Amino acid sequence: MRLTLHTDYAFRVLMALGRAPGEVKSVDDLAREFGVSKHHLMKVAQNLTAGGFVTAVRGRNGGLRLARQAADINLQAVAEHMEPDFNIAGCFGEENCSFLPRCRLKGVLGQAKSAFLQTLGKHDLASIL
Repeated sequence: MRLTLHTDYAFRVLMALGRAPGEVKSVDDLAREFGVSKHHLMKVAQNLTAGGFVTAVRGRNGGLRLARQAADINLQAVAEHMEPDFNIAGCFGEENCSFLPRCRLKGVLGQAKSAFLQTLGKHDLASIL
């Protein structure tokens, strides 16, 4: 199982903000720190803001800060918000499969996905800082 870059960057942003509670960090600064595209990180920031994980601060010294305490940000909730379909194989989406409906792989993959999300659900942002 692999997270998209979008979710990977979301976790990085949250960790950077969690290490500096109350501070406002610009998307420019975060993009430079991570060595990633500002444009892509802006989309991540918008998604994190929409999910209520970060707050966007406007103005000359604007940027992002955590919307809640690090201990109140569950990693499973972040992953599920950033990856709403979480289709780990084609058969979880719209793709037709010649093995369905008798395929047992989909059930195994479903269990793996559940275990992955349950593990994330046991942790909050504070636990990984």
